[in-house]
Amino acid sequence: MKIAIASLNQAWEDKKANMVLCESFIKNASIEFADLIIFPEMTLTGFSAINTDLSEDTSKSETLEWFSNISKKYGIDIIFGALLHGEKITTPSNMLCVSNSSGIVKPLYSKIHLFSPSGEDGYLSSGNKIVTHRIGDITFGFAICYDLRFPEIFSAMAGTCEAIVVIANWPSSRINHWNILLRARAIETGSAIFGVNRSGIDGNSIKYGNNSSMLVMPSGEVKDAIFLSGNLGIYEIDKQQLKDCYNNFPTIQDKRYDLYRNILKEKVDVQK
Repeated sequence: MKIAIASLNQAWEDKKANMVLCESFIKNASIEFADLIIFPEMTLTGFSAINTDLSEDTSKSETLEWFSNISKKYGIDIIFGALLHGEKITTPSNMLCVSNSSGIVKPLYSKIHLFSPSGEDGYLSSGNKIVTHRIGDITFGFAICYDLRFPEIFSAMAGTCEAIVVIANWPSSRINHWNILLRARAIETGSAIFGVNRSGIDGNSIKYGNNSSMLVMPSGEVKDAIFLSGNLGIYEIDKQQLKDCYNNFPTIQDKRYDLYRNILKEKVDVQK
């Protein structure tokens, strides 16, 4: 399976401009016969969680309709981020969505851990479900940005999927954490991890790295792209290869989930 990663330099709060940028990446990925392309968090707006006017009603979303049409036009599956709300529940959620080559689009995963340092938790509704989804012959798990710092949800996904996608707007000032945590999550889950980050500078003058998106194999190795042009990289993964990596050192079988649940309930017994 060929998977493209687009480190989009997002135009701040400008959906039309970002549609143009996204289509150029999608066109190039399709020329290279990619099956799937992944974009960063809040793809068409940048990370502007405080501006809830950017949120769209899921039932009549311009963003969802556009990605549906563009997926069908280029015959490619797309993972993207969007700020969405329901018809009656107007508090937005930071969502990860999937559109397939037939034009079927689904908002699948709502960000569980909202980024309190920026006030995201004061404006958005947090998710409460871990989600996996099959694309081609590979089952993917999902996370968004700040989620990466919380190993519990990755531990819960371990063994249920071959790959995990983390879409993000992760700043350069903390990029060392991003690099380390992506590798750690791959090693501890036995899954391939796609970390897809934006590039450039956002509307709050926050800087992002141009080369921070990556694919990390279950071994912790950062995999080289088979095609790389600017901020577009294409990687090839094989389900059997991922299974072999997992089976070579399957630590998941030794996890003690029952004990962990009890520890969380009882907290820590501090011996004095």
